[in-house]
Amino acid sequence: MRRILAVMAKAPIPGGVKTRLCPLLGSEGAARLHECFVLDAVEKASSVPNAEVVVAYTPRGTLPLFRGAAPDLGRYFLQRGRNLGERMSYCFERLCGPGRAVVVMGADSPTLPARCLELAFDVLATGSADAVFGPASDGGYYLIGLLSAQPELFQGIAWGTSSVLDASLSRAKELGLRSRLLPEWYDVDRPADLACLKTELLDRSVPNRSARHTREFLRTLADSGVI
Repeated sequence: MRRILAVMAKAPIPGGVKTRLCPLLGSEGAARLHECFVLDAVEKASSVPNAEVVVAYTPRGTLPLFRGAAPDLGRYFLQRGRNLGERMSYCFERLCGPGRAVVVMGADSPTLPARCLELAFDVLATGSADAVFGPASDGGYYLIGLLSAQPELFQGIAWGTSSVLDASLSRAKELGLRSRLLPEWYDVDRPADLACLKTELLDRSVPNRSARHTREFLRTLADSGVI
């Protein structure tokens, strides 16, 4: 079974990303942090054995930026849709096909273990589930994996709320889809999340040594007294 892993990535445009961190980091700093998240997400995805990595980017006109950030990838495409659900649905409609397992991940969990991505593919490969979700601590999910496109799964969900995962699991059940959950992880959107990330990446007593781009930037911010 072919493994296709799509990283959904928004261009790091100041004022357009990580807006809840702008009061702390400034719009330029928040954009730079987001860029590090994207770079680390692509690097992590590329470490998954036998996975074909694709970047689904937005907004239009920023492809050169992503080609520069991830020049070794061969596939990129523009996201389409009015909200997150429509954009994810488009990814699956574009990438799913016979003999394929497709996992779509975000870029907001820089320290997510790559093993979670492998587990998503393992679950789909066994045939024990039709959909696999990676729960985020804020009530959303950091990834979703499917064996076939399921447009109705992404309809009628209140995106950006703490009920996204629960609503999605309910919708999957209504559609007759068997779902599995992966280990929970956290997204980094707020100052409190950033504080957790700083501890995880810069505290020498914590063994996690992933997310090298993010770690280097956080060290710069810490040395300058910003965080």
